[in-house]
Amino acid sequence: MMLTSEEHQINVMIVNDSPFMLEMLKELITRDGRIKVSSTARDGLEALKKIKYIPTDVVLLDLEMPNMDGLTFIEKSMKEKSIPIIVVSSYSQAGAKLVLDSLELGAVDFVSISHDDPSSVGNLGNILVSKIDVASRSNPHLLVPKAISKLKPYCDKFDGIKNLESRIVVIGASTGAPRIITNILKDIPSDIPASFLIVQHMSKDFISTFTRRLNDISKIKVKEAVDGDSIKEGEALIAPGDFHMMVRSPNRIDLNQGPKRFGARPSVNVTMVSASEVFGANTMGILLSGMGQDGAFGMRMIKKRHGITLAQNESSSIIFGMAKAAQEMNAVDKMVDADNLVSEIVKAVTSRV
Repeated sequence: MMLTSEEHQINVMIVNDSPFMLEMLKELITRDGRIKVSSTARDGLEALKKIKYIPTDVVLLDLEMPNMDGLTFIEKSMKEKSIPIIVVSSYSQAGAKLVLDSLELGAVDFVSISHDDPSSVGNLGNILVSKIDVASRSNPHLLVPKAISKLKPYCDKFDGIKNLESRIVVIGASTGAPRIITNILKDIPSDIPASFLIVQHMSKDFISTFTRRLNDISKIKVKEAVDGDSIKEGEALIAPGDFHMMVRSPNRIDLNQGPKRFGARPSVNVTMVSASEVFGANTMGILLSGMGQDGAFGMRMIKKRHGITLAQNESSSIIFGMAKAAQEMNAVDKMVDADNLVSEIVKAVTSRV
């Protein structure tokens, strides 16, 4: 380990909502005596406040966080104070477009974290140290004009899905939502020109029974997803218990047991982000009753790609948590009463603008 005087050390801020990841990254990069972790933050909002008064030469940034996600942090920090940012996220494997967005907004580099290969952790430390060293000597000011000029506008009104062929509706739900999902699928017409992906936080012991019940009452086919399933119009796939459901192409979903996100597997965020990357503006995201933050980041990504986002309103929600988190992140186009969700879905996927 190379020892360096404190005044010549590289001050790094780590922004990540996972205590485990914070400690792991801190341990990996401080093995090199040239690097010092000057501060940490659990989300972009906290990081924006700290970066104003804590010496910071480089930021290691996660993308999926509560209160303020990584992309929003990059955008806001670049307008206020140009500091080299390295995106460190598992989304840099499955979310190539997210990584490109972060670089376009002004991040100088990214590092992909693989949770599937424990042997890669040691190499991750070497990669991080190398990239931190390079980033600390970069000139992020050169990135600002380009980043600001290329910012993609967010949708600011609910105006229906554009005239594209394939439509996908991703529904995220937790406590208090099974009854709402049942009511939605019971009333969705059989000729609906869209496919559905549903992520319900529920024990794997019950999700199969829940799926069969949904199929019995629904006019469209409802099935529990299996790895490699096709995405079909007029069909709903339910994420199985303990598996993330990810859209790989317009015709295929993959299942995996990657790390839990906000304590959940399956994660609404995983499905929404991957769907938005494949279907773009033809994606519709819906968050129902449930506790926590899962789905808010996914809704932001759907909105960013000009899709439509709806959320169940507080008055009809048993637990106004997930929808509230998305609303507070400006990720919801329209708050809807549970009784009106079907009509809003049908109107959106059948409209031509």
